[in-house]
Amino acid sequence: MLPPNILEEYTKRVKDLTLPVVGLILISVLSYLFFINRPIVEPVTQKSPESPETIQIGDNLIKVSIADTKETQAEGLSGRESLGQDEGMLFIFEKPDKYGFWMKEMNFAIDIVWIDESKKIIGVEKNVEPETFPKTFYPENPIKYALELPSGYAVKHDIDSGKIMYFESKN
Repeated sequence: MLPPNILEEYTKRVKDLTLPVVGLILISVLSYLFFINRPIVEPVTQKSPESPETIQIGDNLIKVSIADTKETQAEGLSGRESLGQDEGMLFIFEKPDKYGFWMKEMNFAIDIVWIDESKKIIGVEKNVEPETFPKTFYPENPIKYALELPSGYAVKHDIDSGKIMYFESKN
């Protein structure tokens, strides 16, 4: 048997260490629970559930790049050298509004197709040249989508007001 003063000192030390040890265990468990459900890398962009890869207007199938975040919408086609003949960039906005477009750092002319929430074309800005910068182009009415195409594509393929844009959602 241990002498009483050693047993008392041992009991006191155990009691003094109990709170810090329990605290460290609690912090460790909470840290584990916090970090276990977090992704290592947050995604930079997310495609919206309605982001198509190909759209159709009339008989025309157009392969599109999607701009559905503020970052991709601000960049648009800036810095690109060109678009292929049946290629474009589709801007998908969260809500209908009169969004402005300009030709900052553009290297080629484009047609801008304004499309409303029901996917109906409500206007086309044709042959917008890079030299028009800093002018900003706006649709007459609110749009949910805008489609940038190579200059002359809209006239050549009869893309004009009243036509409907079709695409299947990629869920």
